[in-house]
Amino acid sequence: MKRLTAPVLLLILFVSTLPLAGAFTDDADIGDSYRTAVAEMAEKKIINGFEDGSFKPSETLTRAQAAKILCVLLEGAEKADALTKTETGFADVPASHWAAKYVAYCADRKIVAGVGGGSFDPDGELSGAAFAKMLLVAYGADASQYTGEGWVTNVQCALPDAFLNNQLKNIGVRALPRQEAAQMAWNALYKAAADEAAAKDMPSRPLPNGVPERLRLLAVGNSFSIDSFYQHLRPLLLSAGVKDVTIGVIYYGGCSLQTHVKLTFGGTEKYTYYKQNTSKIVKQYNVGFDVGLMDEDWDIISFQQSPDPVYQPAKNILMHYVQQRRPNANFVWSHVWAHAKTSKKSTFVDFWDGDQDKMYNGITACVQRYAATDPRIRFIVPVGTAIQNARTSFIGDHLDRDTYHLNRGIGRYVASLTWCCKLTGLQPEQIPYRPDAALKKYMPKHLSADTPGILDALEKAAKESVKNALANPTAVTQSQYTTVPK
Repeated sequence: MKRLTAPVLLLILFVSTLPLAGAFTDDADIGDSYRTAVAEMAEKKIINGFEDGSFKPSETLTRAQAAKILCVLLEGAEKADALTKTETGFADVPASHWAAKYVAYCADRKIVAGVGGGSFDPDGELSGAAFAKMLLVAYGADASQYTGEGWVTNVQCALPDAFLNNQLKNIGVRALPRQEAAQMAWNALYKAAADEAAAKDMPSRPLPNGVPERLRLLAVGNSFSIDSFYQHLRPLLLSAGVKDVTIGVIYYGGCSLQTHVKLTFGGTEKYTYYKQNTSKIVKQYNVGFDVGLMDEDWDIISFQQSPDPVYQPAKNILMHYVQQRRPNANFVWSHVWAHAKTSKKSTFVDFWDGDQDKMYNGITACVQRYAATDPRIRFIVPVGTAIQNARTSFIGDHLDRDTYHLNRGIGRYVASLTWCCKLTGLQPEQIPYRPDAALKKYMPKHLSADTPGILDALEKAAKESVKNALANPTAVTQSQYTTVPK
């Protein structure tokens, strides 16, 4: 979608709990999932009610009503009301028609077209696919993509990337109710606002220069976030000199950025929330996204993609959602790791052809393209590179426990140590904590906990891999510790 121009920035929408507050006489008939969209659209004068005070949420959107929505979306209510051109070129939309200036505006920009024979059919019903097509063209798409026999399919394929399918189902040739039209228009504005925000730096707390006194850290992610945060990060941070540490993880297993958006905007209570500010970890199951997000005034919030190459537009939408609720937090990005070479996971096989190097290089390239260029992201934590570095040591491809989740000993130690260094600015050798019990208990199978000096050897390899990742976060560095201790 195209970027908003300055006047339209006045229309940037924020997710809100704005109540309808009796705005319409038939408020009770509006579906719960559409209430925010209807309230926002009414407040912005994008979709109005009827003279009798009703909204008629289930009544089908007309073509004239659609033209007004599109005009006000792009220009704002004040400017749209001031339009003077009423020559539409359609015999059934004379200058005296209430929607003439809106139809003329949209026709000039090829957002709408007639129905043939010089007619527009202003009172004709509009399908979901037809309104979606108008929105796509209004926000910069080439109208020629959505003509011909397969135009409905082409529109439906474009909906996820345009965010137009949020909260909607089966957008096709069926008539579009007004409440769903409000939702689709709301979606379009939210996506445009999210894209606008992605190009800007965000105000946030100053990052500490050195080891912070206090740290409130939230990970938005999936089970890979648990591998990095759950076990070793807090004791590492405490040993590094951070006196007050709170760590939270709001996650859903295997969750991609796209799924986060779907769950968050749908209000789905499928998340697990872990919080640790003492040695004890408190867990909440089947909660909504905001339970974790709003639990603390987080200093740092991290994001990550599941190990697939699809980032946009979900990244911008999710980050915009979080930014509105936690405007003072600093955003950071976690560079996740590639699967073990023996992995049979569909992500590994289908996306990356079962090739670990290809997966690592692909993830790295995506992080550089989509995260490193985002001005809102303060820094990237190169966990994936640290893990790949460690794989070149005597540890080999044994940092996992199931070919994709990290081993609870050495694997998680490498990941958490990388995070600790990025959060404190310290080098690995300056951080004394070593999880001896976990390293022994979860020793890789080709190694023995009884080998003299094995823990020292693992520590050296781990700290070397992290140090090299900090120095060169986008490429693998060969370890000097390649001999298996005996």
